[in-house]
Amino acid sequence: MPGVRSALEPGPRRADTVPMLLKVGELAKRTGLTVRALHHYDSIGLLRPSGRSEGGYRLYNREDVARLHGIQTLRQMGVPLADVAQLLDGGASSLPAILARQLSALDQEIARTQALRKRLGVMQRVLAGGGQPEIDDWLASLAMMRTFEQYFSVGELELAFERWKQCAAEWPSLVQAIHAAMDRGVPPDSVEIQPLVQQWMDLAARWMDGDLDFLGRWGSMLREQPGLPLPAGMDLALLDYIDVAIQRRMAVLARYVSPEQQQRLASNRPQWRALLERAERLMADGVPPQAEAARELARDWQALMDRTAGHDAALGDRLVAAYENEPLLQAGMAFTPALRSYVRQAAGA
Repeated sequence: MPGVRSALEPGPRRADTVPMLLKVGELAKRTGLTVRALHHYDSIGLLRPSGRSEGGYRLYNREDVARLHGIQTLRQMGVPLADVAQLLDGGASSLPAILARQLSALDQEIARTQALRKRLGVMQRVLAGGGQPEIDDWLASLAMMRTFEQYFSVGELELAFERWKQCAAEWPSLVQAIHAAMDRGVPPDSVEIQPLVQQWMDLAARWMDGDLDFLGRWGSMLREQPGLPLPAGMDLALLDYIDVAIQRRMAVLARYVSPEQQQRLASNRPQWRALLERAERLMADGVPPQAEAARELARDWQALMDRTAGHDAALGDRLVAAYENEPLLQAGMAFTPALRSYVRQAAGA
């Protein structure tokens, strides 16, 4: 190809220079190739020696060496042999098109490598804490990964395992309390169990970052794949029990807000928890509603309510009505009548 050959070959030599002739072994030594590779280039017509000795040995002159340098340069760029021949012989393929194909192939390889790295990272978390794994542990973990990947992308799993570490220590005591309620015969649709349900939903929201779809898929996976190990002393009986209690709570909430609005509420649950704890601290410290800290709390409260309601004042009113009028929703909530009164006084101040 015009321009390609000249860029890959050395400059012009003097006309009276005696051509250098190299046998195949010497050329292989100087270029770092094997004799077998040079024989292959000859057999496919990519690099034919310009001469033969009286004994029939291949002899390569300066032009042959220059072409070989061109071949090596293009091969180092990842250009396939078939395209190398076309480029050096001025064929139809263009160097930009060939390079674009190579870049695309490299991008795909990078994506595969990154995906594999994430997968290995998740596997590392699955096996963490168990010391040197036995072969059965490896096989079980591989099977578990295949199951996980039926429901989640590797990226989602990576985030889930990473976020689990932030709340893992809080699950055992909650699970123990739920088991105790089950043993006492507390009905899952009762108001009595709702404080524990509220804790469960708060923890799950922090773990899954308020993503109800992710939570739904995780629950489906645990029910459809009973062989998966459950963390923190959980079992399927407990999951079924808490699921009935959650559905009861969501059914009451559904009288006031749509499923889409419930998702918005769930996604803001961690921010509400932080704001409620902040209000509780102010009240416990005896900070009056007229103080600047309380007024700032009221402003942040109204801003979060506005975001949660999607800037819909009517929806905000329905949310407030739901938590003021429904005992089942009030159970376990820090949003007590005293706290509501405190925030309203601060807002009025």
